[in-house]
Amino acid sequence: MLCTEPGSIRSRSRVARFFGVRPLSTDGYAWFRGALGEIAVGRLLSRLDSKWVVLHAVPVGRGADIDHVVVGPSGVFTVNTKNHSGKRVWVAGHTFLVSGSRTDHIRNSEFEGRRAAKLLGKALGWPVPIRPVIAVYDPQRLHIEKPPAGVDVVDARRLVRWLKKRPAVLGPEAVEHIVSVIGELATWRYQPDESVDVDRRAQFDAIQAEIGTARRVRMAWAFGMVAVMTITIVLVWPALLQLLTIAVAKLLDGSA
Repeated sequence: MLCTEPGSIRSRSRVARFFGVRPLSTDGYAWFRGALGEIAVGRLLSRLDSKWVVLHAVPVGRGADIDHVVVGPSGVFTVNTKNHSGKRVWVAGHTFLVSGSRTDHIRNSEFEGRRAAKLLGKALGWPVPIRPVIAVYDPQRLHIEKPPAGVDVVDARRLVRWLKKRPAVLGPEAVEHIVSVIGELATWRYQPDESVDVDRRAQFDAIQAEIGTARRVRMAWAFGMVAVMTITIVLVWPALLQLLTIAVAKLLDGSA
């Protein structure tokens, strides 16, 4: 997710920039929102102390990765970030609705957890339980009617506190053993993209600035059109009213 998807960033002409065309395609904008959520959650996870280890964008298949893998006294977690900023999220068992629309977030997170457990268990030589977590970033409202059986759904702002409050299930030796293999390429079998940078502040700030500029340009055009229409109505309406009055008068004279 953190790698820029092909075609997501558009090359805009001067005319496109003049009219405020977005620098991202529709799919690219969805990617950008998702990536912003991942980066924000990655920064939150950096607040964990030295007892914890966090990996980002862990490759588990061709074109597939796990947003974050977290290891600490409370266990091993795969964290799937979902940026639903400003939207209502409703969860009941395997049903995960965003603004009333059904998603596959629960199923996908369960699959990520099983896949990570299989790969990590093979590298360790003993089975390790992994708990999938969905971190919902900046929702307008997160309502959990019934918690899913195999996945935890957590508001991203409470994720670090939630991890710390879970009961300890791994001793220091087990954590050290897991950490010794969790960062190895052989564990995940796919080469991580070396261009991935969890922070990527400069690139994302630049894209965000372009999006903001394009939005302001579109707003300026919208206000300009409203102003032109208003002025036109103010100037033209009296003349139209006068013509309408004359026409009505003539009709009345003709019918008399």
